[in-house]
Amino acid sequence: MSKEGSSFGKSLSRFIIVISAVGIGLRLWSKGMIGAEKLAIFLVLVVIAAALDSVWVKLILACAGIGYFLLDFTNYDMSQFQAAAASVGALLLALFGIYVMIGGMRKRK
Repeated sequence: MSKEGSSFGKSLSRFIIVISAVGIGLRLWSKGMIGAEKLAIFLVLVVIAAALDSVWVKLILACAGIGYFLLDFTNYDMSQFQAAAASVGALLLALFGIYVMIGGMRKRK
């Protein structure tokens, strides 16, 4: 039962990564930052990266999504971006600390 649950969880996390990347890609395309061909290539690469199931790929995609959101939110002003990035970084660090305290880093058997 636990193998099926973890397999379903991994598949779901991969699918969520693809959904997030589609949102980022469509936003870039709607703002005219990339063309439809580059969007298609980007989405194919994201699907391949999600299928590889690498922690580093997931981390890079998550950081790219947060970075793009912050750039868009601050209207591409670098001083505001740096301030927002510091705040979001502190929030993510606090959330990771809570995750560790609750026991999220323990291996489950």
